[in-house]
Amino acid sequence: MISSIASTTLLSGLATQSRVAQTAANNIANVTTPDYQAQRGQVVSTRPTGAAYVPLPPEGEVDLVREVVDLGQAKQAYILAARTFSSIARTEKDALNVLA
Repeated sequence: MISSIASTTLLSGLATQSRVAQTAANNIANVTTPDYQAQRGQVVSTRPTGAAYVPLPPEGEVDLVREVVDLGQAKQAYILAARTFSSIARTEKDALNVLA
């Protein structure tokens, strides 16, 4: 079984990147909304649980290039965390099969 710290860290990374993607998508959806202020957040390291998304004050107009970049980076980070989780689980399963 994946250690609780590794599991918590990976799951917090997945949740954090989901929040980054959600914020970027919300900004893109509201790009034509009058007086809409772009929402921002910051990914921070939290020990021992991994990462968290901290909302920041709204920040002027939506910059579509920035939002697309943020969305792409969040997608890649999410994929990498999911692959890591899967790889650890597969490795542990293989190790258990060797012991059986």
